[in-house]
Amino acid sequence: MDHLRPKKTYVNYHCLMCHEEEKIPYNVVEEFDLMDGGDPTTPPRFSCEQCGGEMYPEYYKGIHGHEYKLSDVL
Repeated sequence: MDHLRPKKTYVNYHCLMCHEEEKIPYNVVEEFDLMDGGDPTTPPRFSCEQCGGEMYPEYYKGIHGHEYKLSDVL
């Protein structure tokens, strides 16, 4: 039934410092997730273009099944 669900096109990221929001293409987030050989408990990370702070996903289910939620870090 997964093939019937529309694939997400963006992941909403939020800056933990200035609270800026950015939509990052899902395939970019997934590529970063695939390339990251580090700690699977941390999501793919990006830097805020406004302040340079750390961006965190509003919600993203990683390639290894781990779910990352902004509400868990706030």
